Amino acid sequence: MDKNFVKRAVHLDFHTMPGIYDVGRDFDAEEFASTLKKARVDYITVFARCNLGFAYYPTRVGIVHPGMKVKDMLGGMVDSCHKEGIKVAAYFNAGLDHEHAFRHREWCKVNKDGLVYDINAGGSFFRRMCFNTGYKDHLLSMIEEVLNKYPVDGIFLDCLGNVPCYGGECLDAMKKLGIDTTDEKEVTRFNWSVTEKFMEETNRLVRSKNKKAYILYNGGIHRKQPTHIELEILPQGGWGYDLLPFVIRYVRTLKKPYLTMTGRFHKSWGDFGGLRSEASLLFDCYNSVANGGSCSIGDHMHPRGRLDSEVYNLIGKVYSKIEKLEKYVEDAKPVTEILVIDPSLAMRPALRSDTSGLSGAARMLLELKYQFDVSDGLMDISRYKVIILPDNVFLDKSLKKKLEQHLAKGGVLITSAFSGLDAGKKDVFALKEYKISFAGKEENDPSFFVANREIADGLPGRPVTIYQPGVAIKARKGAKVLCRLYKPYFNAGYWDMRHWHRYAPPEKDTGRPALVQCGNIFHFSFPVFSGYFRDAVVDYKTLLGNCIGRAFPSPLVRCENLPSFAQVTLMQRGKSRIVQVLSYVPEMRGAATQIIEEPICLKDVRVGLRKDGRKPAKAYLAPSGKSLEIEDGGQYTWTEIPEVKGYQMVVFE
Repeated sequence: MDKNFVKRAVHLDFHTMPGIYDVGRDFDAEEFASTLKKARVDYITVFARCNLGFAYYPTRVGIVHPGMKVKDMLGGMVDSCHKEGIKVAAYFNAGLDHEHAFRHREWCKVNKDGLVYDINAGGSFFRRMCFNTGYKDHLLSMIEEVLNKYPVDGIFLDCLGNVPCYGGECLDAMKKLGIDTTDEKEVTRFNWSVTEKFMEETNRLVRSKNKKAYILYNGGIHRKQPTHIELEILPQGGWGYDLLPFVIRYVRTLKKPYLTMTGRFHKSWGDFGGLRSEASLLFDCYNSVANGGSCSIGDHMHPRGRLDSEVYNLIGKVYSKIEKLEKYVEDAKPVTEILVIDPSLAMRPALRSDTSGLSGAARMLLELKYQFDVSDGLMDISRYKVIILPDNVFLDKSLKKKLEQHLAKGGVLITSAFSGLDAGKKDVFALKEYKISFAGKEENDPSFFVANREIADGLPGRPVTIYQPGVAIKARKGAKVLCRLYKPYFNAGYWDMRHWHRYAPPEKDTGRPALVQCGNIFHFSFPVFSGYFRDAVVDYKTLLGNCIGRAFPSPLVRCENLPSFAQVTLMQRGKSRIVQVLSYVPEMRGAATQIIEEPICLKDVRVGLRKDGRKPAKAYLAPSGKSLEIEDGGQYTWTEIPEVKGYQMVVFE
């Protein structure tokens, strides 16, 4: 957690339909700021203009909401918050502006069917704005107007996205550049280049008015955020609990301050009557603190202009607990030794791709209690002991060179399915250390693996199903087969005019490997990471853990009496090392809603910290300061945590 960055934020939505007639009727600026202050908030994003396209201040550029009953809501918020020491960012929805879209259809994006209105999309996203039209200048003028009128501390631009546009301006520009407009990928890349130009102009504008202002492009590429990163990842609303673990471990490698944006809503944004449990919000905030981030909680204010007292009572309870932890983690850095690489992250979230491999890898490593980062491969990877490439990571020249250097100094490489193949040829493994041959896509579905004795700890002696086909590989001289691949009598799921082939038991050994070791390389023939995410086969995780343990037997942290769902992170601050344990379980209730209603209480958890030449003099619980006994266990210093009620921090000094 960056000590100079904001700590406890609120992202306040205020998307207000034109039919609401009493906007701001009950707004009281002093009460607004006082409510935030009592809730321990030190930074808030408030609305200059919402996604309906309405402004909440007296504008000469835009359109004031027709139901406004107060002259200047934005100005009142900025002034009152500053008096309470709360920083304020002004919100603009950049990608959506429905009022101007209605009045200026030429400012809308045109989809490939020639439509500017996609009613079937529903919600807020049935119209999108194009930065290659006069809309860009209009939006920049509004941003400049707000910067001239108000001493805001930041600008938040929402919903950038990367939806292709086939409007006349974009088609003409692509024609000049020689872009094939029938290739949706090329059109999408062009759209992002237009967005980047808008971002560059915005950066210059903001810096000309306020050199220290925060700038955030929500939906933009994490790596290209100019001042900080905000991770909009609500457990509800389509994000889920499996996204944050890998995304936060990616953004923390980008060396920018960041906060995680959860929400108070039971469902998603705009759920006025939905309020999550205290335990649920605490889990999200503890998760951010445990990984080096600051906290943000999303809210949506009632159109009449008063903050919901119950919502801010809850936020205050959560943030008062977070505030007590901050002095222990200010400027602390994560301590890790495993790196998961996926180059597609370099364009996240502008160009979205399948992240099931990343989610599966993060979940397995969390459950195994390993300390890891996630990378797009553009950073220096030399300090990591183990590199993992999940399922679909092809090697270009740059990544190949880094991995050659990693292996040359004794590092471990774990790959699966298509990962490790040459990015150009895609039918040959890129590193000479691979002693295997690519034999095409795996044709058996399902298939099965049987682990050999040396890798079989905790695994059954019977065939284990592989539900997601990967690649067929053949072992060459120098490769050690660790798991054998079995085929079914026939593939499941086809109709031969007599029977639907559902029951497909294992028939025999294919003579090909499911897992092979080539020196310090382990390669799974099947997509073990996305397979774990989709099918939750515990044997996959056990097998991965056996591979890591075989090559790397002394991890940073060891734990005893700690269930698989509990998370453990390790950070360094000065001469102190900080272990944080989280014990919560999101439970699926009903068809599609995950709930955390209470923390899970754990007793007598033992944590061993690898010494690495450091012998801790003492250990204590934070923030209580209660001393813990430590014992020398050879390579590890051990202590016992009497109780973990959802969360506990342990400081080793």
